[in-house]
This record gives sequence, structure tokens and C-alpha cells, in this order.
Amino acid sequence: MSKDDQDIKILNAKIKALEKKNHELQGIVCNAPIPMFVLDSHHKITHFNKACEELTGLSRSKMLGTDLQWKAFYAKKRPVMADLIIDKSSDEQIGKYYGRKYNRAKGKAKEQFSATDFFPDLGEQGKWIFFCASTITNENGDIISAVETFQDVTEEKIAEKKTRELYKIYQKILEFIPYPIVVYDDKGLVSYINPSFAATFGWSLKELKGRPVPFVPESLEAETDDMLTKFRENKSLTRYETQRLTRDGKILDVVIWAASHSRYKASSTDNYVLLRDITQEKRLAANNKTIMRISAVLPEYPELEDLMNYISKEIKELLKTEGAVVLLYDEITDELFFTGASYDDSDTEKRAKKSRFPAGSLLAGKIIKTGEYALVNDVEKLKKDHPERDEMLGYKTKSLLEVPIRSEDRIIGVLCAINKKQNLFDYNDMELMTMIAGTVAISIENARFSEAVREAYRDVASMNRAKGKAINHLSHELKTPVAILTGSLQILNKKLASVPGVTLGATLNRIERNLDRIVDIQDEVADIMEDKTYSAQKLLLKMFEACQDELETLIQKNLSADNLEHSIRQLIDEKFGPRSIHYRTINFSDYFNEFYTSLKPEFDFRQMDIKISIDANLPSLLLPEEILNKMIGGLVKNAIENTPDHGEIHISFETKRGGVLLSIQDFGVGIEADAQKRIFEGFFTTQETLLYSTKTPFTFNAGGKGADLLRMKIFSDRHGFTLKMESKRCGFLLADKDAECIGNIDDCPFCKQQEDCLNSGHTIFNLFFPPGKK
Repeated sequence: MSKDDQDIKILNAKIKALEKKNHELQGIVCNAPIPMFVLDSHHKITHFNKACEELTGLSRSKMLGTDLQWKAFYAKKRPVMADLIIDKSSDEQIGKYYGRKYNRAKGKAKEQFSATDFFPDLGEQGKWIFFCASTITNENGDIISAVETFQDVTEEKIAEKKTRELYKIYQKILEFIPYPIVVYDDKGLVSYINPSFAATFGWSLKELKGRPVPFVPESLEAETDDMLTKFRENKSLTRYETQRLTRDGKILDVVIWAASHSRYKASSTDNYVLLRDITQEKRLAANNKTIMRISAVLPEYPELEDLMNYISKEIKELLKTEGAVVLLYDEITDELFFTGASYDDSDTEKRAKKSRFPAGSLLAGKIIKTGEYALVNDVEKLKKDHPERDEMLGYKTKSLLEVPIRSEDRIIGVLCAINKKQNLFDYNDMELMTMIAGTVAISIENARFSEAVREAYRDVASMNRAKGKAINHLSHELKTPVAILTGSLQILNKKLASVPGVTLGATLNRIERNLDRIVDIQDEVADIMEDKTYSAQKLLLKMFEACQDELETLIQKNLSADNLEHSIRQLIDEKFGPRSIHYRTINFSDYFNEFYTSLKPEFDFRQMDIKISIDANLPSLLLPEEILNKMIGGLVKNAIENTPDHGEIHISFETKRGGVLLSIQDFGVGIEADAQKRIFEGFFTTQETLLYSTKTPFTFNAGGKGADLLRMKIFSDRHGFTLKMESKRCGFLLADKDAECIGNIDDCPFCKQQEDCLNSGHTIFNLFFPPGKK
């Protein structure tokens, strides 16, 4: 953007701001309660407000833009006051029209004029109008317009003639006005107060007449002096909000209106001051605002102690006290304890938070039982009735206000405010405290319940850790007997092979397969329960030294007796040594082709179409190959075992977000929605328990040990992979709950062709390897 464009943009913004301001000013003038009109330097009307319409009876729309301003007040055309001051008329010229009835301002405000005159053409009987005119100048001092305002003073003129007759009537009226009124002379001495003033502030006219009223708080004396200076200058005061003292020292919030009146044909001035006590009004507004604010903030404090401290601090600041506490009632021990405290003295605050009292030793205990509030401003009574509290806290209680905290039909605690700094505790303070107690009761209960739930959760977590340790221990203990059984089976197989006529191959294979299954279960549990692979090396070394069965098995398997100890240790290291995780750079195309080729012979007996798609230029990633083999092999095995013969499986590798996304989709039976939620929980099978069995790996519905997918999920979380699954259950099986997939599309009673099966159900596992070390 060029500099010219920027200047234009800034100028347009200024123009809009000025237009907005001008619109606002027009609105103010138009709706002002004081009749007025404004003339420009050419004596044309630019503003003619509604009040002026009502006063003159002339239409604003017809007057704007004209020079007919005289029509509002005179029968013949003549200049009005605003016309004269726009023309900078001399006093002689102005006197020609107004005589001596006008006043001209002195000093800097020389172009300001006012006058009172009777206008016979206004209204039915004419009106007395007090009018003021003033010029408006530009920054160079040139007159650009003038404003003239009007005030109907007809009644005042009539009243002047009846002053003496009406004096007593006005005095009676003052006595019946419900707001306090005081009249001062020029020196600030009282000449009159009405009964409402005496009732509100406590002084009588006899006590104050001829004296100033001593009701300005010391802290407001300077502010009051400034206000009086402005009042003497302006002769009036409109809605001045401040504080005043009563005779007994109580502070009241008040609003003051004041005006000066010069007595007719006298040099003295009466200053009339009207005060309205707004203490209760402000208190109610502040209370409502406080309750709304507290209600909005409470959810930010779920912890019980934080919530109690917040409530205590709010009470202390609202009531202006030296301290505030929240006591909760322990129904089991019948004790009161401080869960939140806020004191001016930090040491007292710390002591309070550590204290517990028997409910009967505190005034709060009585409140718990009766449900009634307590308001005590008597120092000696507090000291006499409950000395334990101050002794324990090391604090002197001078005044006290306590209210119950109710939760439905029971009292759960007490809110307490201590030592009010200004005035004494009163009913209004109690009302505010009760409102706060009602507002925070639910939050206190919620915080207590939340704390209990968190404690229960910690207990459950502890039990889970203990359970995990137990499972882990059992997993490790399982490995020893399994190793012995495996070795013994191998020895037995060798010996039986040399015995003629004995054919136990099938039986021994079945035993070996199930032993392998137990070993796999133990291995998977070890992977799941620990971050590191379980090492059997030390265990077997200990077995070599202490276990006769293990030693016998290993001796019979070893053919060399010369270097027996070395051979046994070497065998242990080879078969049961620690499985450290080794990383290598994986080229996915080469890796999967090699891995798939080695895996394929295990499922060659299955009749299905496996389609493999690998993107060119896949990124090479540094990954643990052993973990990769387990995860990819497990997912391929899972897909094959859940796909019927003559079905399809799609395997694809593609680049995504700099990493590699592996997708394995089988068009098998799919998984029901409820089972999908628990598929990664471990030791969970999607088949019915009665139908579950462990068959030859890679056969349809071969079953499994239940931990495969859990182990994959843990591997993915541990190494930063992302494993996700989506599935759709076979529609034919959903429609007929008693039906089972027989494992071959050609024999399926529901499918007439292969596409019927492919379109019926599927499961997709997505495994994402993020970019990292390469």
C-alpha cells in the first residue's frame, strides 16, 4: 500500500469518526430535555430539538435550514439573542431589543448572554422564558454558530409574587419530603433540617442550628472541599455520590443534590441540599453482583482447599473484616475443621488451617445443631463463652458473624467473618453471608465428593499396580516349568523314535503345539506388562546351581560332557538370554518382500487372493525390526484367519505426512460394533466362548491367545506408532444371529458369487509409522 493510499485510509477513518461523533451530538441535542436551537454563521437554523418544538409549537422539519427563528417568539421579524451575538452586536444594539433585561458574561466568556422576558405569543396566556445564548468558535476564534436555550420560568415569576404567602406551605412540604434536606447559609451553618434528615442522621435542628453538620468522614474531607468549591462556582450540584456519617458513627452511602438560592431583595444565599440514603440499594446491587460473580467463578476451583480459600478471601473483602474462615463439619468425629481461611495476619491464617475443634467448643457447633445464624458484637461475651478458639489461634476476636452452610436437609459447615473493620456486623451482613453460603454449598459438596472420588481412584490405581506385579510375577514363574516340559518332551521324542512299533507322533505334536501356545502367552504377557523384554538368563543360571530337574534335562540334551558347564551356559544364553531391541533402517519395499516371502509358506494351504501394493520412493525409517515383525506378522495373520477361502486381502504401503502408512484390509466376517470397543483390551476374542478354540495357525477362525492385538497396541504406543481399526460385520451374519461362516465362499449358502462376500463385511487395520530417525 502506497503512502497516499495510507493517508487516504487514515483520512477516511477520521471522517467516519467525525461523522459518528456529529451523529451522536445531534442525537444529544435533539433529545435534550432543555429547549434549544442552533444557528450557523449565516443565521440559518441547523438544530431545533424536540423540547423546543413542544415549547414553541413549531415543527422542527419546517424550521431547519430557515432563518425564521423569530417566529417562535415574536409576531414580527426581528433578531433573536443568537442573531445579535453572531453579529457581535454592541451592548447598545442589544439594549435596543432587550433593554436592561439581559446579562452579558464577563472575562473570557464574553460572548455568552442570558435574559428573562415575557413572550405573549407563547401559549394561550403567554410565558415567561429564561433564555441563554452563547457563541461557538473554531480554533481560530471565529464565530461559526450560536446556541440558544430556553427555560419556561412562568411559574417562577408568578411564585415570586407569592413568596411570602407560600413560604409556610413550602416549609410544610419540606417536612413531608421523605428524603433528608438541610439548608445552609453562605458560611456553611445550618438554618434548617427537615424531619427526614433528623431521622436518618440522628441530629435535631436544635443541636445543629447555627453550626456545621459534622458528618463528613475524615477520609473524604479533601474530596468534599473540592466538591464545595465547584458548587460555589456552579451554584448547583447534581447527583453527587459519596458517604456521610450518622450521629452514632455509622457510615451511609448517599447521593446529594444541591442548589443555591439568593433571597429576594437580600444579600444572603440559602444552599439547599437533598440527600438520599442509598446504602441498602448499593448493598443489594453489590450482593447480587457478588453472587453472580462467585457463581461464575466457583467451577474454576474443583479442589476443596482451593475452593475454601477462595470463599474465605471473598467474604473477607466483601464485608471488610480482619479475617474469614470456612469450617466444615466432620460427622464421624463430631469435629469442626478449617478448610479455608483468610486473615490480614498470615501467621494466624496458617494456624487456622491446621486446627480442629470439638463441635461443642465453638459457637459454630451451636449453629450446626440449631441451624440459626450468630451475630455477636460483644467482645466480653465472645471471650467468656468460647475462650479456646482465641487461645489456639493466638488471635483476639472482637466481633463475629457466622451462618450455616446447608446442603439439602443437613448442615455441612459454617461461614464465619471475624472483626469487622468499619461499623458493626448487622442484619445486612448476615443476609449477604447467607446468600453466599447458599451459593457455595453445592460446590463444596461437589468438591468433597470429587476429592473422595480421586482418593478412590488412587486406591484403584494402586490395586491395579499390585495386580500387574502379580501377573508379571506369575508370567515369569510360568517360564521355568514350561522350559523343563519342553526340554523333557524333546528328550522323550528322541527316545521314543528309537523304540520300534511306537507311533505317538500326533500326540507328541499336539503336546508340543500347546506348550508353544503357553510359551507364546507368557511371552506376550511379558511384552505387555513391562517396558523391557523379560530376561531368563539369570533365572536359568540359578536353576543350573539349584534345580535338579533343570540340570538333568540339560545334561541329557547335551552330547558333550567335557565342557559341560560352558555348554550349558552357552545354551542358556542362546535360548533365554535378554532380547535387546535393535533398530535398523527399514526400506519397506525390500523389507516386506523378504518378510512376506518367509511368512508365505505358513499359509500356502489357504486359498485366497492377497493383493500387495507398495508405493515407490517410500521413506526409509529407523525402526526396531523385531517389533516390526511381530506387528506386521500379527496383522497379516489376523487378516488371513478371519477371511474365508477364495476371499481377498489387500495390503498396501503408502507415504503419508512424511511417514509410512500400512493398511491391511480383509474382506472377512468383520467385527460386531460392541466387540470393536474392546478389541484392543487384551485376552478378548470376538467369538463366542463356546465356539472358541485354538486351531492350526492361519486356518480360518484359528482362534488365538487373546493378547495379540493388545500387544500390538502397546508396541504402537511405546514406539510412537498409530494403530487404528475399523470394521463392518458381515451383513448375512448380522441378519441371522444363529448362522456361522463356514470358511469358504464357494460353500457359503448366502453368497452366489465372490462379490457377495466381498461386499458384505470387512476389517481394516491402519498402522502409521511417523517420520523420525532415518
